[in-house]
Amino acid sequence: MSPTRPLFIDGAILGAGDLTALEQIDRDRDARATRHLHTPGVGAGLELQKTTPPGQTGFVEVTLQPGYAIDGTGRELVVSTALPVSADQFTGDIPNPVTQQGSAITVWYPVFIHGLDAPIVATNGKTGCEGGGGPTRMAEDVEVEFGRPGDATLEQTAPAVDAGPGTGTWRVLVGFVQLDTATNRFHDAGTSADGVVAPTAGVRAGLVAGQAGRVEIRPQPTAASNVPAVVVDGDQLLFGLHTGTGTVDPLMSVDTAGNLTVKGNLAGKQTSGTVRLVSGTASDGVVLPLPAGTDQQAVDDGTLEVSILLTPRYPDPPQLGDRFIPAECRVDSDRRVHCWGTRFVPGGAWQGEVPLSCDYLVLVSVAQGGP
Repeated sequence: MSPTRPLFIDGAILGAGDLTALEQIDRDRDARATRHLHTPGVGAGLELQKTTPPGQTGFVEVTLQPGYAIDGTGRELVVSTALPVSADQFTGDIPNPVTQQGSAITVWYPVFIHGLDAPIVATNGKTGCEGGGGPTRMAEDVEVEFGRPGDATLEQTAPAVDAGPGTGTWRVLVGFVQLDTATNRFHDAGTSADGVVAPTAGVRAGLVAGQAGRVEIRPQPTAASNVPAVVVDGDQLLFGLHTGTGTVDPLMSVDTAGNLTVKGNLAGKQTSGTVRLVSGTASDGVVLPLPAGTDQQAVDDGTLEVSILLTPRYPDPPQLGDRFIPAECRVDSDRRVHCWGTRFVPGGAWQGEVPLSCDYLVLVSVAQGGP
């Protein structure tokens, strides 16, 4: 059904339904814009804060801090003051919680919030012969609700494309709690558990366009030092870290000509016809490194072939007519260097084994028939 809006003409008598419809169309429009352009979740605040009461040990008290969220219908969830998270409510909602093996502490249970419409009755009395005593305001409250393990990842049914905000049945995850069943008090609280994190509100978009020739994406509201950022400006695409002074130190950038500049090493899957190499000097007993970006597992399973060239380095100049003969210079299956030789005096006795260093060249290529 297409959205409709009321029209007024001079001299018409306006009823409560007309004014309510006028308010409702704006509310529905806001909800549709929020629902279709954003993903549901926490927009600000709403942390589960745990505190230990003075003089108490062994349990924590949990409060939901003020904040803002949107649910999957586009409804706003506004918590203006801290809400206590009740352990008594938990035991009422979850009468037989699952505990960890051999412990009185429960597994992690999800904590949700959802909307709740609370009518407010008029306090100014009747103002006309047709006046009634019904509510004149609707408080859009927020209520805390406990779920069961697994509820945090359940899919919820999205409303129809033309629908307004929901009635409050959509639940937004804000965190997790554990209860000590021996005392019926909370043991712990957090924003994540079992690999699930309380979601934050996001943006759905097919296009993000800057207004001043620059667009920046970063994972935190503040541009603190070392916060990663992706920047698109008029002449480059830049990946880097904030300096803490308002600028971004580039780690990788691409200019409008396609030139790529990288501050670190490039790593990726090695393809047929390519060779990676590393060289240097190593002493006896050292394990030779693989070239940067080489997957050790691909070497182990034979996808990549390793070739190594060693050149022994002679020791310091001989003294008193000493001579030197290299005896061994090789690597074993672990790429560990075995490099040594023997000093001697012509016509005299052997003076013993001497460990050596060597120059190495390690080449890694794709095995015959590889990708």
